[in-house]
Amino acid sequence: MRKEIKIGIFTVAILALLYWGINFLKGKDLFNRSMTYYAYYDNVSGIQMSSPIIIRGINAGTVTGIKFRPDLDNTVEVRFDIKSAYRIPDNSVVRLFTNGLMGGKALEIELGDSQNFLPDGATLRSESESNFLELAGSELDYFKQKLNQLIGSLDLTLTSINSILTDNRGTIAGTLEGLRKGAEAFGAKGEEIQHIIDDINTVTGTLASNSERIDATMANLENVTGSLAEADLGQTVVRLNTAIDELNTALAAVNSTEGSIGMLMNDRALYDSLAQASANLASLLEDLETNPKRYVHFSLFGGGKDK
Repeated sequence: MRKEIKIGIFTVAILALLYWGINFLKGKDLFNRSMTYYAYYDNVSGIQMSSPIIIRGINAGTVTGIKFRPDLDNTVEVRFDIKSAYRIPDNSVVRLFTNGLMGGKALEIELGDSQNFLPDGATLRSESESNFLELAGSELDYFKQKLNQLIGSLDLTLTSINSILTDNRGTIAGTLEGLRKGAEAFGAKGEEIQHIIDDINTVTGTLASNSERIDATMANLENVTGSLAEADLGQTVVRLNTAIDELNTALAAVNSTEGSIGMLMNDRALYDSLAQASANLASLLEDLETNPKRYVHFSLFGGGKDK
């Protein structure tokens, strides 16, 4: 073989080896046939070329293309190759998830239970899974917003309090002065208050020392109330009502003109006659006292017929 032919063969071999190495680094296996699938996402942050495709924990393929598609509602098209040994059911889902704590992304295919398999170039139903850091970030944003609202409300409240204190400085000072004077007056009346407390203690002590008498008095009251409860109060009330009825009957008879008392009290002429007789009697008694000789004659030794 000529030298040029050897150099050409060596160059082709080197180029083929280089091509295979580059594809091997990209995750492609030139010796195994693969099938290409597509998925569409709103955001593929963290996905890179050669990101792994996981099927039940096994690296079954790699991402071979990422393309923005403004013609498909501004979604991002992800193309990936799967080894032909893996048959993908048509109800499978490819899920974008966080692969590791550093935030790296990967695609995981959740195999469905359909008996129909996807052909080469088919599109899988896509889903996105929020990672812990994204959830924590959203929660932190929520709490940050609430904290800002709380700080704003607190600042407004403090501003209002300061305004109230400034506007009512004189009133507050007068109130404090009144409290001070009240405290001083209370302190000045301390001895009197102490005397009042001593008197109260004395009264309570007296009540405590006479508790037996108080108990006896209460017992007597209970006995009296018991006796009253046992007494025939109903019969007494009946008798009282009967007496009241008889009194009302007597008063009615007095007020009527049928009886003697009624005629005496209600006959005006009889009243006037009695009054006139009483006046005549009074006049007669007065004349008798003034001129007794007109009515009575006394003679110790006898007298004439005219004496």
